[in-house]
Amino acid sequence: MGRREKSDEPKWGKRTPPKSERAAAAAELEAEERRKSAGISRSAEALRTPTLRILGEKSKFLAVDLGLATGLAVYGRDGKLESVRARRFQSKDALRAASAAILDEVPHVHSLIVEGGGDLADAWERAAVHRGIHFRAVQASTWRSMFLYERESRDGALAKESAVKLAAQVIAWSETRGVTAELGHDSAEAILVGLYGVVQAGWLREVPRFRR
Repeated sequence: MGRREKSDEPKWGKRTPPKSERAAAAAELEAEERRKSAGISRSAEALRTPTLRILGEKSKFLAVDLGLATGLAVYGRDGKLESVRARRFQSKDALRAASAAILDEVPHVHSLIVEGGGDLADAWERAAVHRGIHFRAVQASTWRSMFLYERESRDGALAKESAVKLAAQVIAWSETRGVTAELGHDSAEAILVGLYGVVQAGWLREVPRFRR
């Protein structure tokens, strides 16, 4: 048998796999051990993962302005505002517990966008993922940069006042029915967070032009 040429030598064993490969392999091994100990097969585990909801004519886009005073805005498939309301909660625990129920109250929710972060946003994300709802979280500065002039968002109070005025124009543009009471800033910000979401998701091709 002839001598093995260097180019024919097996490559595995000659180098240490990258750290990312080792970490991925360790994670997969750990997951496999958990499945075995729980008596769950890989195929059964896959069935537990909800399929993301498919976009259709009845699909809704829900926007949430997180806080004990929570604003909720629902947009239709045409990218226009259909409804808006506010909910007040006694504690963060109550708000976290209500996230799943609110998602179930709104029919055909395809996408959810929340303004905020931390454990409150995490609770909404878990509820959304469990239902196959597309989820995104944004900060106020992100959506404000799309709709407000810099002079309108230089401080929080002025930004909220500007949001209320602009949200009223969104309602008029959308011809939203049943919204007669004066908007609070929580509902107004939910409206603008939702408008940002439908534009980013492509439900609207461009940002509507409002009187400023």
